Amino acid sequence: MHTMLELLKPVRTAESAEAGDRERRRLSARRLRAELRERERQERAIMEIAWSRLC
Repeated sequence: MHTMLELLKPVRTAESAEAGDRERRRLSARRLRAELRERERQERAIMEIAWSRLC
């Protein structure tokens, strides 16, 4: 049965593998940009608190 399922499984072509890799990199880049934006937002919030204490 296992061998039969392997035979029925679609074979990934080089093009589909590249497209999948590109999609993963795109999603990783999007996640990285979102994390950087969040970190910058947190740093700005911390700086605002520090400045408000000085005033």
